[in-house]
Amino acid sequence: MAAQRATLEVVDELVHEVRPGMTERQLAARAEELAWAHGATGVWTPIAVGAGPGALVCHPAFPPTDRAVNDPDLVWFDVTPEFAGWPGDATRSVVVGDDAGRERLLADARRIQHAIVDACEPGMPANELFAVARRLFDADGYELLDLLGNIGHDLGRGGVVTGFIDPRNGTPMWGCWAIEPHIGLDGVAAKFEDLVWLGEDGAVVLA
Repeated sequence: MAAQRATLEVVDELVHEVRPGMTERQLAARAEELAWAHGATGVWTPIAVGAGPGALVCHPAFPPTDRAVNDPDLVWFDVTPEFAGWPGDATRSVVVGDDAGRERLLADARRIQHAIVDACEPGMPANELFAVARRLFDADGYELLDLLGNIGHDLGRGGVVTGFIDPRNGTPMWGCWAIEPHIGLDGVAAKFEDLVWLGEDGAVVLA
């Protein structure tokens, strides 16, 4: 919980710092700098940043570039620090400038994320949670942009990932899971991510 709390503080600071003209690389470097300031000992997977068309893809094979933030733009930060072996993982999106369409997509992405998290139940099959997400996407006409076709994954100490929340995975969900639907519409994308602990006492958002 302490690792995730520090990670959330980093992404919240980034949301307030992003400005037009800053590049994806600069923002990723700033995220790492902030993570070190909060006590991180490293990152368990590369930090990702998406701006403009770069926001359509979130995968380690597509690292941050010199693509600059525009005005208007929709930018997300997927921050993944490690604190003495304990991983943090959080994504936040922000609209830069004034654009009603991007603001609407941002609000929908946040609402859909909350609905998926609210649907989490300890022991439920991962593909059942994916089906909940699929219905939400289809209801609003959004496309799932994840390159592997999932909305999240489990997460263990050291950043170990053993399974994904996708249509093929019937694994019961226990322990820590990252919920991170990456959605888009008409060439614009947004993403939110939180960690949820699924245990005997229910589902708890780590914050």
